[in-house]
Amino acid sequence: MTSVPGLQVHLSTPHNEQFEGLCTDLESNQQELVALVAFGPERAPAIALGEKTRLAFRGGGLVSSIDADGTTVLRTDDQNQRCYSFQLANIPKSLLLLLANRRGSSRLSPGGGVRINVLDLPRTVLSGVALHDISATGLSIIVEPALEKVLLKHLRLRLSLCLPGEDPIEIVTAIRHRRIFKTQVLYGLEFAGEVPDFMRARESLLSSLTGPG
Repeated sequence: MTSVPGLQVHLSTPHNEQFEGLCTDLESNQQELVALVAFGPERAPAIALGEKTRLAFRGGGLVSSIDADGTTVLRTDDQNQRCYSFQLANIPKSLLLLLANRRGSSRLSPGGGVRINVLDLPRTVLSGVALHDISATGLSIIVEPALEKVLLKHLRLRLSLCLPGEDPIEIVTAIRHRRIFKTQVLYGLEFAGEVPDFMRARESLLSSLTGPG
């Protein structure tokens, strides 16, 4: 996941409990902004999926606090931290864009022509996925529910990525989060290792997304 340097989150539960965490990622599109917030294990909230909380974003270059309602859509736990993804609401579009620009690594939405397949699957499983966005440190893909059931126990994915006019290249990624995305599932993936062919392909893709036209 990309980091959002210095962006603190102050959370208030419906029972007026107060918690402090760090915003580690922001994922945006034209309709919504989802914030990933990490809390230390010694002082982490227990929030049900679908429950609404009040969030205040501070620091990270912001001149003043940005307040938003957040609905819990994802929770992950490990020995070092507890993380929640919050779908933000009741936030002015201008402030939404300001928050989205706090990202440490900008994500770009691809045009058509980029093909991705998940490798190492049974032959009877349809392996195609859709590229949702990409940054310098990772990418997100859209997975059909049937494929999500096959990938339940996977922590890493080996992908075949084919850019327009180029030969397919293989990359290895670590799965950092999964969440419901309309009728499908959105996977957030982090690049694992530095594969020379992929590094060149990634630069080509980023260049094509930011170039004219």
